[in-house]
Amino acid sequence: MGDAKYISVIHTPTDKIVTAFKFQHDATWIGKEKDELMATANYCEQGAKVKMIFVKSFERDDGVPIHAYFRSAPNQVGLRENLSGESSSHRKAKENVYDGVYSGEIKINGEVLDKQKIDDIYIEYRTSKNGYVIPDILIKFKEEHIKYGYGIFIEIQLSKQNEEETLLRTYYRVIEGFSGIWLWENDFDKDMNLLNKDLEIKSHRQLLSELDKNIENNFINRINNYGQIIDKKIVDSKNDIWIYCEKSKESFNGEIEYISKNVINKLDVENSKLEDLRQLADSLDSNSWKRQDIDFKEFTEELICKGKTEIEKSIINILDKNIEQMKKFCPNCNKPMKIGKAMGGYNWYCPDFPLKCDGLIKDVNFHED
Repeated sequence: MGDAKYISVIHTPTDKIVTAFKFQHDATWIGKEKDELMATANYCEQGAKVKMIFVKSFERDDGVPIHAYFRSAPNQVGLRENLSGESSSHRKAKENVYDGVYSGEIKINGEVLDKQKIDDIYIEYRTSKNGYVIPDILIKFKEEHIKYGYGIFIEIQLSKQNEEETLLRTYYRVIEGFSGIWLWENDFDKDMNLLNKDLEIKSHRQLLSELDKNIENNFINRINNYGQIIDKKIVDSKNDIWIYCEKSKESFNGEIEYISKNVINKLDVENSKLEDLRQLADSLDSNSWKRQDIDFKEFTEELICKGKTEIEKSIINILDKNIEQMKKFCPNCNKPMKIGKAMGGYNWYCPDFPLKCDGLIKDVNFHED
């Protein structure tokens, strides 16, 4: 095996993912290094189960400090050094930044982070290979920081990435309450050590304000466009219904008139009884017949209007039911889910995703045409 460090493992007795930082600094984990520990699935070959050992912080003979980490137990096989698709340079850069933050060599705006205020430091932790990916390094505070929010993310991007993608990926971290920074290839030397050990990170409020101008307005515009499309379809459907009803009314009145004329024309004038009836009908006051015709037409128009109203109510009820059915609830904690955009498209995700809950449903399809 190479010299790779593993910062997160699965604590078998509790089935929880725990970091080396927790083992070293959290009193609830101190002394549990002898419990069975297993490598996380993302660093194992498919189907492999690899036992791990906790290594406490120590100082090498040459005075170089080595910070707490995990390594595989003797005679264990099936452990990978890198995540799928991750280069050795990227891995080394993450480890160096992690060590720098841990030791205080790397400062944030000229200050060393107080370990007593840090709840955890994550690297290599993933909810899934193809789902949402949390930052390369995530420093999570025990309590919300007045300047940086819930924590600080550090993203290491050694390959090219367009500005829009950077803004989007930053935004999805900032709206969860984190401040952060992106580090690029030219920020590291050939051994993947940071050239500038003092990271300048904006406050969470400032980041959110800047990103709102660039992204949130565009997102709202897109939602408004969807709303306009839906409103137009509702109006068009309503107009279609009224047009259909008007045509039905005209057709209905025409058929009544046609049938009435046919019935009268077919009267057998040679039949004395029918002839008498015809003469009687002809002698009726024409005004009386018109009044009856008007009353009949008013009656049919009233029925048609009621029919239109009922059809419109039915459409509104169907729309309301469809909107209600569109709501999703987290399969883990049953909280109302939100729609968010990941690398692969739109997904439903739990409001506590990904640090407190990994609820995720991949079934959102937006049709923007």
